[in-house]
Amino acid sequence: MTTSLVRQVLPRPRLRATTTGVHGTTAPGFASVRHSFERACREAGPPGSQGAALAVVRDGQLVVDLWQGTADPVAGAPWTGDTLAPVLTGSHGILATAVLLLADMGALALDRPVADYWPEFAVRGKGAVTLRDVLTFTARLPGMAAGIDQRDVENPRMMAALLELDGPEDDPRAGGVLHGPWTAGWIVAEVVRRVDGRDLDLFFLEEIAGPLGLDVHFGLVPDQLPHTARISYDTGFRSRFPAPDGGADGLCGRVWNNPSPFPADAGVWSERRRRHAMIPSLGVYASARGLARLQGVLAADAVRAPGEEPLLLSRRTLDRARRFWVEGLDPLLGGVSAYGEGGLQLLDEGPHPAACAGAFGHQGPGGVAYRSWPRARTGAAWAGSRLTAGPGTQVLDEVAGAVERGLRVG
Repeated sequence: MTTSLVRQVLPRPRLRATTTGVHGTTAPGFASVRHSFERACREAGPPGSQGAALAVVRDGQLVVDLWQGTADPVAGAPWTGDTLAPVLTGSHGILATAVLLLADMGALALDRPVADYWPEFAVRGKGAVTLRDVLTFTARLPGMAAGIDQRDVENPRMMAALLELDGPEDDPRAGGVLHGPWTAGWIVAEVVRRVDGRDLDLFFLEEIAGPLGLDVHFGLVPDQLPHTARISYDTGFRSRFPAPDGGADGLCGRVWNNPSPFPADAGVWSERRRRHAMIPSLGVYASARGLARLQGVLAADAVRAPGEEPLLLSRRTLDRARRFWVEGLDPLLGGVSAYGEGGLQLLDEGPHPAACAGAFGHQGPGGVAYRSWPRARTGAAWAGSRLTAGPGTQVLDEVAGAVERGLRVG
């Protein structure tokens, strides 16, 4: 999106000073987590320029609830326990959860073609593409053929109409796990609208966020804007993403620069219109508490006795969703990702297998990371305004260690 002349002429707003100390509480056994959080906040950037939050829910109880710094340095708004952060690329796990609920309701099946629910999608060789292909980034539809801009992505129905005209990607690099930051969300949102009758944002609010009391949203309403973090980029953050190859027609151009999910002006994500928009793959906003509670619910549901009433998803659905389906090296981003049958990203148990075996959630570039640890009946989430390559991963590793120690003691 082209920067307006007004923005070029006006001086940049001065940053306003706010409190930068760590606030919140930790339950016994989690003192080390507070120290790790404080260290991560110091390393993230100068005080007053950024903020972050960490929340951990175990057995339905909030055992870690910490926040620090500035949510919006332009407005001078401090981070609070209720601050909403743009989830950006982490929105995919929330998207998959919504689809899994519809599968649990019997409204759709992940192994059926998208065209069964959206007949117009079948043209140009897409008739066999399944919802599972879309959610696991194996659909060969990682980017758009038509040139689009930052305003276009805020119109999911127009994007769905454009995707009807696309065919699967011919580039051989699209044959495995190839992440596309935009397209999976537009496909899923259109399927949700067609099978349920509600748009994705309303479906999620009425069936998941509202009943569970979660501060997790596909797009915001005006009252939420003052409580929303303004993102910025860590030095070199944008350079980690591929530049266009062969101009706009190259694969990198179609996937990561049509348009870029991380435009040179990070302020695009703080514009009122952008915050109101429903952008399925990147446009979730959530507090750390909300994300941790959602992951805690999924962790608890994943270990319920078969037939026991779930809080959100049945044990049968979650067992299938977490069953290994695909693993691959993204040829453009370079990282290896693994997905279960339901599109949930499967995470390495790392050095804490007693707590983290069977973990799922989301990790990747951006300001948010979250985990669900079924064995420990625990959900954890880090949310920050400073986008880095590995947001909060060291902090969440420390959380896993504290949870594991608690399991041994208990």
